[in-house]
Amino acid sequence: MTTPPERPGTDRFMPRLVAKSGPTSGCEYTIKVSTIVIGRSEQCEIVIADPLVSRRHSQITFDGSYCTIEDLGSTNGTYVNEQLLTAPYVLHNGDRIRIADALLVFTDPQATLTGLKLPALLLEAPNRVYVNRRLVELSAKEFALVAYLFDHTGRVCSKGELARAVWPEWKGEVFDYHVESLVRRARQKIETAPDEPRFIVTVRGKGYQLIKP
Repeated sequence: MTTPPERPGTDRFMPRLVAKSGPTSGCEYTIKVSTIVIGRSEQCEIVIADPLVSRRHSQITFDGSYCTIEDLGSTNGTYVNEQLLTAPYVLHNGDRIRIADALLVFTDPQATLTGLKLPALLLEAPNRVYVNRRLVELSAKEFALVAYLFDHTGRVCSKGELARAVWPEWKGEVFDYHVESLVRRARQKIETAPDEPRFIVTVRGKGYQLIKP
């Protein structure tokens, strides 16, 4: 399981947004807090005075390693690299965020993800999985299942083995249908096509296997 590196606690190593156009052109915003809201309201951390910008337009969350942007149900949408944002997105160094006429460029001196090909499946406790840079929230049991398979990538894990790993408190009172149901729910969240899984595959008569992304 990947553990992101700790960041030095100084501004010059912190990620930031640089306004390239729009009402705030030329401004720089250092991302030092866990949540930054961008919008027209004076209550936002980054205020863009434009009638096409919603009062609370979008939000960036920073967990100390990754910055994730999501739209807050704005009227005119948030665009990253000219693509309409429809789900939370992990920002990369150089990503271009467009909100109405404002263009903000994300820069990360630490370049946590710069120059690296982000794995198709990346786990990060607690209960968070990045699937092709898309943040997915799992329940505790779903995460335990995926994490166990992830830690045993390439090996077939039987339903009994998974039951003991995910439900240790049940002391053997776990049936196959519990595991099957949990696998089905996890697939619904992390697989693009749950009926044709490419991460968690069924090995008939043996169990489940996580294929190396």
